Formats: sequence, structure tokens, C-alpha cells
Amino acid sequence: DDLGTNAVGLERRLLIAMSGGVFLAASWIGSILGSNALVSQFPAAIGSIILVIPLLIGAWGEISRGRPSSDSLASLAVLAAMSSEMYLAAGFLALFLWMANLILSRTAWGAQRAIRELIDLTPDIARLLDADGSEREVHLSELTPGCTVRVRPGENLPVDGRIIAGQSDINQASLTGEAVPIEVSPGSEVYAGTANLTGQIDIEVTAVAGETTIGKVESLIREAESSKTQRQEFIEQLASYYFWVVLMVAALVWFFTTRSTDEAIQDQAAIRAITVLVVTCPGGLLISHPTAMVAAFAASARLGIMIKQTRTLEAAADVDTVIMDKTGTLTTGRFEVSRLAPVEASGGADLLQAAADGEQS
Repeated sequence: DDLGTNAVGLERRLLIAMSGGVFLAASWIGSILGSNALVSQFPAAIGSIILVIPLLIGAWGEISRGRPSSDSLASLAVLAAMSSEMYLAAGFLALFLWMANLILSRTAWGAQRAIRELIDLTPDIARLLDADGSEREVHLSELTPGCTVRVRPGENLPVDGRIIAGQSDINQASLTGEAVPIEVSPGSEVYAGTANLTGQIDIEVTAVAGETTIGKVESLIREAESSKTQRQEFIEQLASYYFWVVLMVAALVWFFTTRSTDEAIQDQAAIRAITVLVVTCPGGLLISHPTAMVAAFAASARLGIMIKQTRTLEAAADVDTVIMDKTGTLTTGRFEVSRLAPVEASGGADLLQAAADGEQS
């Protein structure tokens, strides 16, 4: 599935970053120990090549589409540094880009895993009741509105529907956040992903898969995660113009430096142009915003909080007061004894025994 594919891709990128990092570390240690410059630069050159090739492929794709980003700018800076035989500097810059992208990818993968956990609340298989009353297990894709499915105690509901036979208690915490189960009987509406606790029930199907309430929640979370805020859209649009401006500035720096009457300054033309490319790269700005957003969506999904729009998440930063409509929203529904305070004539053990007897009765 997509989650497994993304996990494999994340591992592959991590392997590339680690491989390049090992060569860079060897070169850096060699330079500290005073090794021959040519010898110490050789591992850095290998590490730089390992790290920069995937970056250049991505940068070329962005430039060919007419939407260059800060990654494109930094990739050109790395390539320019390598052309000037500054392999160690080029390698560490490429490694920084890899680590930033890895952090963003890992955060996005965490958000996808949280969504997957939400999807997994709904079983893939349901017990379909035929007209003669017999049961057979079928995939959800075979169900249509009007079918009848049977759900036994301890199972999650596979569909949205209406109870036509049986009574039970349903835990709807996955949808409503309410930890206290509700009693259901014929005529009650029930929802996919909720847990059937006590009795066997027969349900007339009203919605399946993506049409269920929990399926729509999943769609809303995915749409919100993939959408961009006005601030992010502005930053990306600015970066596409910024790319060409920085290239022009770097070219001007190189041009005027080469025209200097001082030969020492002329020799620094390439280094100064590369410095412009590296220093003006707004990588942190472009990486920090989507990383924060994706992390927020992942944390919210794990806590059962649905965010419909990224603009809502941005507005939450200005909230200083939150009003809750009921105490159930703030409690976990898991009761436990936190403190014993017996009267003087009774011991703590006697009080605890009385509480246990009361719970069993």
C-alpha cells in the first residue's frame, strides 16, 4: 500500500544520506589529521556525487516545469562548489538538504500512518446475511445499500447502517470522542469503525467504504493535509521568482569580480558567486512551514482531532480561550482510584476491598 511504499522510499533516502555522510566524515577527519589534500578530498568527492545526483534530478524537474524552489537553488550551489573542487563544502550542503527532506518525509509518513490507523478501525470483511438467513463472509466492495450484515460482540462495525435486529452497547469514541458506550436497538443508526461491545446485531447497510462517516472523515483529513495555506502558497510563489533573481545576482558578482584589477580578487570570483547561491538559499523557510503543518496533522489524527482546513490550524495559533460544551470532551472515560482517604476507624485495605466488592456487584 501507499504507507509501505513511502516507508521503503524513506529508508532508501536515509541509506543514501548515510552513505554520503560516511564519505564526508572520512574526508573531514582526514583533513583534521593533516592528510594529503588530494587524499582527503577524494572521499568528499565520492560523497558529494552520491548526494547531489538525486538532488540535481529533482532540481531539473522543477526548473523544466517552470517552478524552481530553494532546493533547485541549493542544488546549483552544490554543483558549482563541486566544479570549483570544494567537495567537502558541497557535500555538507547536500547532506543538509537531504536531512531536511528526510525530516519532512518522516513527518509526512507519521501523518499517513495516523490516517491508516483510522482506516484500520473498519474491517475489510463483513458477514452478509442472505435471504434464507445464512451467513457468508464477503469483502466490503461486494456490499451495497440495502444489504444486511451481522456483527458479533467484540467486533468493529464494517458499515454505516440501521439496526434491524438485536440490542447492544456501541463504543463510538473513534467518531465522537465519547468514551461512554451508547445503547442501541432496532431503528438505531450505527457507524462504521465503532465497536460492538455486548450483543449480536443485524444491520441494514446505508453506506459503505468511502461513503461512511469515518470514510468521509478520512477524506477530509487527507484533503486538509495536502492543501496549502495562503502563507505557504505565497512562499512557494516567491521562491520561483527568487530563484532567478539570485542567479542574476550571483552572475553579476562573478562578472564584476572577474573584471577587478586585483588578481587575488579575480581568483575569488567563483567562490564569491557560490557564496551568494548558498547564503541566499531560503531552505529553512520553505522546509519549516510544511514540516510544522504535517506534524500538527499527524499529532491531531493520533488524538482523534479532525482538522478540516490548514487555515484553521494557522488560526489556532491566535486562540487564547477554548470553551468546551461538555465534560465528556475533556475526560478519557477510564476510571481509576487515584487516592484512598479512609476515616480514622477504617484502614486503607478495608476501603479498597469495599470498593472492589462494589464494582463487582
